[in-house]
Amino acid sequence: LTPYDEAWAWQRGFLERALERGDDANDAAILLQHPPTVTLGAGSTVDNLKFNVDRPPTGFEVRRCERGGEATYHGPGQLVLYPILNLARAPHEADLHWYMRALESVALEAMIELGLDAAKCGRVDGLTGAWCDGHKVAAVGVRARRWVSYHGVALNVCPDLSHFANIIPCGIGDKPVGSVSQLLRG
Repeated sequence: LTPYDEAWAWQRGFLERALERGDDANDAAILLQHPPTVTLGAGSTVDNLKFNVDRPPTGFEVRRCERGGEATYHGPGQLVLYPILNLARAPHEADLHWYMRALESVALEAMIELGLDAAKCGRVDGLTGAWCDGHKVAAVGVRARRWVSYHGVALNVCPDLSHFANIIPCGIGDKPVGSVSQLLRG
């Protein structure tokens, strides 16, 4: 478990090094879990929180960050991948929509590798993330500076799903959040 602020500092460090080195920079990836944390994207509002932002649930932290998107929960049992990639350099593309679809593909492949039914997994038109059997199983929120990416994708492997009740996840109130373990149990 890595506190959100520590992982955020790592991302910013990799980002600054990549910006300084330009095309000589190596891509990097951070894979971890966080203690219970709610993050708010750059343009999000507190309307998607079901608690007073000044008094979060016991044991939760709240952080505003630069990524796109609305309120997202991070916690134990959720694998979070923060790729720091120069999207302007092959094999990547300097296109954030392409990048978000690529992260969704990574999450979908992981979900299927972990045993979920490929026929039930995919995308939902007009919504970001990776889905299975009507449940959002992975959230995507990214940012790039001079085409170097940071933030990333969070895959719900076996988190405490009750923690998602504290927010309207990604601003989507009419679709449930799920996990790989929940969906494998049927």
